[in-house]
Amino acid sequence: MKKRVFIAMPAEEVLRSKASSFREVHRNLPVRWVPPENLHVTLVPPWYCDDVEGIFGKLHDLLDTVKVFDVCFGTISVGPTLKKPRLIWASGGVHDGLGKLQEKLSCLVEPRFDKPEKAFLLHVTLARAKKNRKICLVPEVIDWKVTFHSVRLYESILRPSGAEYRVLCEVELGAE
Repeated sequence: MKKRVFIAMPAEEVLRSKASSFREVHRNLPVRWVPPENLHVTLVPPWYCDDVEGIFGKLHDLLDTVKVFDVCFGTISVGPTLKKPRLIWASGGVHDGLGKLQEKLSCLVEPRFDKPEKAFLLHVTLARAKKNRKICLVPEVIDWKVTFHSVRLYESILRPSGAEYRVLCEVELGAE
């Protein structure tokens, strides 16, 4: 049976705590906040897979020599564009290591010719706009330095209340 899956690095306690502080300050915005346990950096966006077990072994092989990642998120703003402010996210600059990892992991997905390939954007989604609402948020400069220690394969189950994520596999990254 096909499952809707994606590959991401889960937010660790430092990032969840910083996101929680931001959420508290902006609790009156007309958004659905992403639960702390669902915060992550997407490396490979959702696709439908009928061989989930096969992905487990490939993930372990591809991540065998990958070390932990230190990243810095420098801005909180709306996205994906100013004209369509549907999300609030923390984003960071170009990170060569993560871009290369994302490229490496993308080989697990068959090429999609119906969607153009996008450059990797380091970001973590903090909130989504409520239906038919616009988000007004002045961009904020932040200095969130965090480390990612693992990569997960998630199942994404779409519900009217929002996506529900289930961890299917987790691979710990090597120490520096």
